[in-house]
Amino acid sequence: MSSLYAKLIDVIERQITPLAGAIGQQKYVTSIRDGFITALPFMIVGSFLLVFIFPPFSPDTTWGLPAPGCNFRSIIAMR
Repeated sequence: MSSLYAKLIDVIERQITPLAGAIGQQKYVTSIRDGFITALPFMIVGSFLLVFIFPPFSPDTTWGLPAPGCNFRSIIAMR
């Protein structure tokens, strides 16, 4: 089992790594990468905020915990 793993790692290091390095140095690929890295924190924060603005509960729920979130959603919708 260890021998198969060693052969796989050897193939990756000899053949795939130089190709991936050459592709990774292209200016178009690096600009797309940098754009995603810049936008990622905003996407993460926005996805968390969407859960609070649109909670996954119906507005007429009788549970105690989700009720304030549903009221917040109706306040935001009125604006």
